[in-house]
Amino acid sequence: MPVTTTPLTEPGDELEQALLSARALVDAAITNHRRQVSSPPIVELPADDEAVAATVRRLVALTRRELLCVPSPARYPERDSALALAELGRLPLRGITVRMLCAPTTTSTEAGAAFVASAVAVGIDARVSESPLPELLMADDRVALVRPDPGPATVTYAPSILHTLRALFTGTWQAARPPLDAPAGDRLTREILDCLNAGHKDDAAARKLGLSVRTYRRHVAEILRDMGAESRFQAGVRAAQLRLLAAQPNAPSTWSTAPLT
Repeated sequence: MPVTTTPLTEPGDELEQALLSARALVDAAITNHRRQVSSPPIVELPADDEAVAATVRRLVALTRRELLCVPSPARYPERDSALALAELGRLPLRGITVRMLCAPTTTSTEAGAAFVASAVAVGIDARVSESPLPELLMADDRVALVRPDPGPATVTYAPSILHTLRALFTGTWQAARPPLDAPAGDRLTREILDCLNAGHKDDAAARKLGLSVRTYRRHVAEILRDMGAESRFQAGVRAAQLRLLAAQPNAPSTWSTAPLT
């Protein structure tokens, strides 16, 4: 009896193939609705940023439970991006979850990195994905704004499309990384964050890490700058939101509020 063997594949290859299949399903679902339904629950928006901005505001206002977001801040004037972020920032204050997936190109620029840091600062859970995704805003799995590049922006209420968008977002989210988690990993940054969280004085932390006090303080200053934080306490809040701290169950944070000297 002949023996068949199944070729081995890397887990990353399987994930990439699944994401590609999910994107194809989104395209197919939109095409099928346009062909088969006389009045499809899909609306194509006018080709101007104001129409998109107005739709974003409406979707944010409609959200009651969770908002999924794939931003494209480089596409819009800085003022519009700031206004959109201000709208999103109100949701966590109301107990609404906001998850944001960003492309590496978003965080590679100074303006993009500041956008993501500001999002994290207002309570938005952000991650960076290596897989390209269209611009997306989905409110409570009920309605979504999708804007591929290139292509027109559309608003959809179709359950099949919303289900596929949710699956695509979830699969990409699971493979994504925190914004400040470089692919190679920055062990020293995490060790410094842990020392700050544990409340170690600068001299004790420097000794523990084998650094001079001056070098340790320089690294702390760089971490605060990269996080867009104005104090060690603010950096600690953002580090916790980004899951950059070592797991310490039931241990309260003891971030020092001492100024850098």
